[in-house]
Amino acid sequence: MKRTLLALALFITTCSIAQYDSGYVHKGILAGVGTVGVGEMPTHNISNLYVTGNLEYYTEKNVSVRGDGYFFVNSTEQNSPLKQNSSVYFGGFYHFRTHSGFDPLIGLQPGAAFARTNDSAYGKTDAGAISPLFSIVGGFNFFGEKWFHIQANIRYTVGQESTQQSQFNLTEWSFNFGLGFNIDALLRRGAFIGRDRF
Repeated sequence: MKRTLLALALFITTCSIAQYDSGYVHKGILAGVGTVGVGEMPTHNISNLYVTGNLEYYTEKNVSVRGDGYFFVNSTEQNSPLKQNSSVYFGGFYHFRTHSGFDPLIGLQPGAAFARTNDSAYGKTDAGAISPLFSIVGGFNFFGEKWFHIQANIRYTVGQESTQQSQFNLTEWSFNFGLGFNIDALLRRGAFIGRDRF
């Protein structure tokens, strides 16, 4: 996963050199995405499955704000101590300008998780807790059509679930990929993704 993140960082850096803007990415885009995600908790050697979604608004060509939700489906390990790990995030993103609909991005998102673990000493699941999180995200949107785009993200999250029964480290690498919709929320005459208006 670390090699993947390094490759993504190098790719984003390369893309940021291209400064020609065709108008695919512009102020006023409102975009929503539904995705599937996988996560890896290196501290516990646990892999997790998620259904995710986000809503993003471009306040400028290169800046957006985005909220993300991760719904925990299950861990792939049969005897995983993690019983729940759904989370929400909100933060800002910087978008590197390119010559096409390809939109590399990087962002910071604090968030919160509702996590529950099974306490092996007591043989029962704890009541769960709301735990603060912090994450850094790298990825891209690809606007190939007027109304639709695809999105991929790699996220590194740090946090800890702290209850009377558990001090469970929630640090996780995660990846998600999916299809989204987009509209020009400013609704200006003749405006559409793919035309340079600014």
